[in-house]
Amino acid sequence: MRAITTILLLLLVSSCRFLEFRSGDDVVAQVGDRYLYKEDIRNLIPAGTPYGDSITMLRQYVNSWALKYLIVEKAESQLLKEDKDVTVELEDYRNSLLAYRYEKLYIDQRLDTLVTNEEARSYYLANSSNISLNNSVVKARVIKISAKSPNLERIRSLYKAVSLEDIDELEKLCFNSADRYNNFNNQWADLSQVAREMPLDLYSCERELEYKQYIETKDSLYNYFAFFPERIKPDGTPPFEYYLPRIKEIIISKRKQNLISQLEKDLVREAHQKNKIKTNINDTPKNEQ
Repeated sequence: MRAITTILLLLLVSSCRFLEFRSGDDVVAQVGDRYLYKEDIRNLIPAGTPYGDSITMLRQYVNSWALKYLIVEKAESQLLKEDKDVTVELEDYRNSLLAYRYEKLYIDQRLDTLVTNEEARSYYLANSSNISLNNSVVKARVIKISAKSPNLERIRSLYKAVSLEDIDELEKLCFNSADRYNNFNNQWADLSQVAREMPLDLYSCERELEYKQYIETKDSLYNYFAFFPERIKPDGTPPFEYYLPRIKEIIISKRKQNLISQLEKDLVREAHQKNKIKTNINDTPKNEQ
């Protein structure tokens, strides 16, 4: 904080050469009748920032702050009177903002966010033919282990395990000697998530899995082992469990839309009933006039 204070004082000294500040104010910069005070930028510069970088950051901020008012000043002097009248735009913006805030309050007070598995499964069964995948969806386990680990070969022999006994031994070995072990909580995962665990891109992983259920690779320091007990290809239908979070989002979104639609209908109906809406529309067909 002492360093920041020093920087501010230095800037004040240089600024006072060409700006007239009010006596006693901790002013950092001035544009017309607008002032930037030390209090406004108290938390601008992180602790430990080098002096030169602090000065640069401070000047950049001051320039950015000043630019907002300089543009407005230029607009005030250059635009035609009718171009400077923003009354309609401000009213539209205010109305949109108020409507948004009320709709949000209305939804928050009424929205049921609980989606049962039965509801989700019904949606899935009705729409599964329209659900597509961009990448393979897999169940997987990935191991990253030092090339110098004494347990490397044992893990190599076990990483494709399918029996509970062998999987248990594998996980204990990984816990003690692997740099990373990820089984994605035994849930379905996008293959891109698995690819990020290894020095391979998504395309390479897809290509490797066309003919086998495992991937072995390495870099200069580590060996990587990945096993895929189950895989659904990009042209397949994602399993219900994988798509469940997205289904819940869709159902809740539809509920929000229905609430807003009902709100709008209720408001219009109530307004007509109370004669708040008055129209002067002749809806009699011309050939009947």
